[in-house]
Amino acid sequence: MQALTVIACILAISISSMDLSLAIIWGRKASLKWSRFLIVFASTLLGVVFSYAIVQFSYLFEDSLAMTVFRYVWDVLFHLDIGFLIVFIPLFMNWVIARPMPVYEKVMFSVITALFAACYIISAIVGDGVFSYLKYIPVLLVIVYTVVIMSLNYTKSEQKSVRAVSVTIISVSALVILLFAFSLFFPSFSPAILPLVALLYFIMLLVFLFVAIDNQEKRSEKKNEEIEKDKSRLADEIIESFHITEREVEIIKLIKAGLTNKEIGGKLNISVNTVNNHIANIFSKTGVRCRIDLLNLFEEASW
Repeated sequence: MQALTVIACILAISISSMDLSLAIIWGRKASLKWSRFLIVFASTLLGVVFSYAIVQFSYLFEDSLAMTVFRYVWDVLFHLDIGFLIVFIPLFMNWVIARPMPVYEKVMFSVITALFAACYIISAIVGDGVFSYLKYIPVLLVIVYTVVIMSLNYTKSEQKSVRAVSVTIISVSALVILLFAFSLFFPSFSPAILPLVALLYFIMLLVFLFVAIDNQEKRSEKKNEEIEKDKSRLADEIIESFHITEREVEIIKLIKAGLTNKEIGGKLNISVNTVNNHIANIFSKTGVRCRIDLLNLFEEASW
């Protein structure tokens, strides 16, 4: 089992390094605020599996005060990375499908992160026990949330790239849940579960980056002056052909900015119901079913 854990850690570190390299390449081309967050995401995932590997390898050496301190430091770094991912993964998944994350969901995951931290601190003080298992419940909640959100929004998009990424995320998340369930019935396999889970997420991120880089390269080919004029004219033609009003144009711009319906209402001093009606009209006129398809229609999607 120790050999399987080591192999899984090595594979995960290798693929995560590739993820981080691609995230940096995409970030330099995309020049987007979110590209920086993606680099942080890839770095954090790499930090999780690297710190976990260090802790596992430390058990191969003779116990001493220095080794205990060394192991404790890396264990703290490992759990700090996990806590960050509990907050970040829901934000990242919502960004992929251009779904503004409601405030109450952000608060919910902040609370979940606090519970994770509390369980870790208690388990560190009292030793292995029920809290050492409870601390993984917040991680499972994030994974279940990911499956639900991506499944609900999968059918709304007609873009092949969005669907491909969504299917990958759903499949990986489902496999992760199965791995956690497997570890409950076969505790001896538990040490190898985390690097295997990390490996699956690294593959998921790799698929997303390949799709994002491909999309970005296609867009970058059109960034000369003539094409920009054609693009501007195309947007005007779309607005005219679909009979989109000035107010609806304003709402489309705010959708691109990532605002929720409530935030759009506050920005334009109109009610949320009015915003909902405007968005429903825009979807009806353009024939799209979700925000990301609308942004892709105007070539304004972020990835």
